[in-house]
Amino acid sequence: MRFLPLTLLFAVTLFASPQDINSFSSPFEQRIVDEHGKVITYRGELWAAKPQNALWSYQKPIQKSVYINAKRLIIVEPQLEQATIRSLGDEIDFLEIIKKAKKIDNDHYTASVNGQAYTITFKNDLLSAIQYKDGYDNKVTIQFLKPVHNTAIPSSRFQPSIPAGYDVLKN
Repeated sequence: MRFLPLTLLFAVTLFASPQDINSFSSPFEQRIVDEHGKVITYRGELWAAKPQNALWSYQKPIQKSVYINAKRLIIVEPQLEQATIRSLGDEIDFLEIIKKAKKIDNDHYTASVNGQAYTITFKNDLLSAIQYKDGYDNKVTIQFLKPVHNTAIPSSRFQPSIPAGYDVLKN
């Protein structure tokens, strides 16, 4: 009988819905295909946590870190020795897209946020991919390679570090 609470907790975690994701991390591959079929592939790692924090750390083909919180977006680009800081407008955070997802079949969900349509794929109850068309009509697919849901992510992960000597652009 003492194993019943542990079994129930495991079952609830195993069958969590997209709306139950409070944090997420994974290496990713992002493919962008333009209207002529030209493909650009980026690789990196994503960390996201509620209420509205994300770090997209791009590693290939260029290094770039994109920090997002409720009030601003900061892009740190080592190759340019530059950081761009801007206030957020109508942008939506990563976990908000997942939260608004509506199931269309066993593994697929759809979400529409600020007029942008997203197709979201889960495999084995883990977020596997997101697809959408960007503002330039490019098809974007983000494949999550080793997704992890609902683990503690230190808030310091979302604090950008802008090296001294970098140009800082504010929009």
